[in-house]
Amino acid sequence: MRSLAREAVFKLLFSQLFNPSDEGLFTVLCKDLSDSSQQFANELLNCVQNNIQNYLEKIENLAIGYKINRLYNADKCAILIGMAELDNFKQTPVAVVINEAVNLVAKYSTENSTDFVNGILAAYSKEI
Repeated sequence: MRSLAREAVFKLLFSQLFNPSDEGLFTVLCKDLSDSSQQFANELLNCVQNNIQNYLEKIENLAIGYKINRLYNADKCAILIGMAELDNFKQTPVAVVINEAVNLVAKYSTENSTDFVNGILAAYSKEI
């Protein structure tokens, strides 16, 4: 299931904020995923990592009044995943991508994060 794959990528990105060299974590996070979900998770992670600086700049531009270092890390990770998926997985409907990111922050971040992430990704989807 792709939701679980997104969650594995989310957990790895969040972990890397504190421990960038955690080599085997992604393997552990993906161990219960189907082969197709593992492939999706790997592709999504690569898309985020290959474009992270560009995405962080876009987040800062879209988050008017917020500096990137002031955003909750969980929100930032969910937005990064959403942006990468919007850019690279065109077959997934925009509403699904945004909803999945919102679900991640609903589970792992603050009550107000859902509106914030929804707004950033909706604005980004209009740009692309």
